[in-house]
Amino acid sequence: MLDRLLNYAETSRDSFKTSSVGYGGDKKIDLTYRRSASLKKLGELDNELRARVQATLPSMFEQLCSASFEPTRIELEMVAHGDGAFFAQHHDTNMRPNRPSQRVISAVYYFHRLPKSFSGGVLRLHSIGGNGKEGSFVDIEPTNDTLVFFPSWFPNQVLPVACPSGRFEDSRFAINCWVHRQIASGSVRQNP
Repeated sequence: MLDRLLNYAETSRDSFKTSSVGYGGDKKIDLTYRRSASLKKLGELDNELRARVQATLPSMFEQLCSASFEPTRIELEMVAHGDGAFFAQHHDTNMRPNRPSQRVISAVYYFHRLPKSFSGGVLRLHSIGGNGKEGSFVDIEPTNDTLVFFPSWFPNQVLPVACPSGRFEDSRFAINCWVHRQIASGSVRQNP
């Protein structure tokens, strides 16, 4: 699968678009907030990736201490982080009322060519501090062939990437996945 993902990324290079921020009709490009390239159409890999996410859900529920649920949607995108790429601190879910579903689990699968030709690109997961003070955080290296998952409302960011060659194929690649759950009528957020 790793080789197939790398091949798909490289052969789809011209289909990657500048990544946007926001939700639904509020999406926009803001290079001061997010700098990367993304691809929503994953061709023949799409169904297989969705099946792998579905098969991994019981482990995600268990490790996140969550009650299991049947997802209303599984959202996928492939992202390339080249030289200078980053994503400022954000939440992966939209907590506005009157939405039929919401992202509740975020997952990131990292892959790249070997030997690794970039540095940085660390995923920083921030704590949720209720005392008004700056919270603590955990940095997770984008290790090849690794899956990381966390609650979508955790503040997170991608620290800057350095890719001296500037070549697309030397980028830090990832499959981003968001598992959606139906929102109960009248509620703003449902924790897993």
